[in-house]
Amino acid sequence: MANKPFFFELLVNSRLLFRLIRYGLLLLTGIFLIYRGFHYLATTIIKASSGDVWRYSIISTIFFGSLIAAAYWVITILIRNNLLLKFNLKNFSLGLFLVHLVASELVLTHFYLFYAIFPIEKLPGFYKTYAEHIKQLPFWMAPFDRIVVWLFSFSLFYNYLLYAIGLKVFKDLFTAQLRSIELEKDNLRLEFDFLKAQINPHFLFNTLNNIYSFSIRSPEKVPNSILKLSDLMRYTLYETNDDQVLLIKEIAFLTSYIDLQRIRHDDHVTIQFIIMGQPTNQVIPPLLLIVFIENAFKHGIQATAKSSWVDIRLSIQPHTVSLYVDNSIPNIVPETQPGLGLRNVQKRLAHFFPHLHTLSIEHSSHQFSIKLSLDLHENALSSDRVR
Repeated sequence: MANKPFFFELLVNSRLLFRLIRYGLLLLTGIFLIYRGFHYLATTIIKASSGDVWRYSIISTIFFGSLIAAAYWVITILIRNNLLLKFNLKNFSLGLFLVHLVASELVLTHFYLFYAIFPIEKLPGFYKTYAEHIKQLPFWMAPFDRIVVWLFSFSLFYNYLLYAIGLKVFKDLFTAQLRSIELEKDNLRLEFDFLKAQINPHFLFNTLNNIYSFSIRSPEKVPNSILKLSDLMRYTLYETNDDQVLLIKEIAFLTSYIDLQRIRHDDHVTIQFIIMGQPTNQVIPPLLLIVFIENAFKHGIQATAKSSWVDIRLSIQPHTVSLYVDNSIPNIVPETQPGLGLRNVQKRLAHFFPHLHTLSIEHSSHQFSIKLSLDLHENALSSDRVR
């Protein structure tokens, strides 16, 4: 797997080094922008010396920087616990309101603190403009006072806070999406391993029984049956560990499977397998097609029915593979829903061939048909994990 770009890793990687760099850059950027904003305000002080400008800028940066950092920490926790991990609008809204209450009180405290530290003439103009109003304002009114709320809402506080929270929420959402994709892949792998384990205990058991019967009444069929069964087991065990295999190997597996079915069912079942086209370097997820073929033999053949048949056609073009499977359903009411194997393979198709495949399933009282077309041009041919 190719290495991800550094900036992608910087945004989403949870390793300590990347977290230190990420939060360090966020902290330094925030401090710089807050300082620049208050330094600009300090330059509006009439007859301010360089020392006055420096003192006001530094103290304001420390106070509002701490306020922003605390609010960022609380709000991101509220978002994570009440929106991302589970939805609880009541707790989230209550938390935001409490943040507003505390922050408003701290903004009012900032006014009192600065009036105590600096002479009024050493502060920017709006401190003098609102001095009388602020000094008469009780603490409990701060969250609802239009001056405090207006200064609070349109100050650097909310601007910097929203930028930082937006970045954090984007990172958390992206990480959650990546985690969901990984879980989906793990689930597909588990289902695929289950599929391999199912190919197929009943088929293996019946084949071994047939081989035993051949050894008694048709011993000439035994060597070929064992060879075909060995090919199936070898492919299932050793050739299916990667995401993609050569199409020619998958076809060889299907051929061995169908040949064994011919041996097993002898002449009372009509089995046709036609390959149109020649496989070259095309690749495909392993054991993707066998589910449809196995389904035809499992549900389309009755041991006592001499009119049972299975018709399989595989069309191969440079960038497209199409599979057509038709089978009889003698004396069986067709199922209204696809079985577990078909549902699992539909998930694999959606994962490996999103918008690059078509699957049609039709059934009547006497016939079941599957048509599958895969576009390999943008998917399988780009794989770098092929055995």
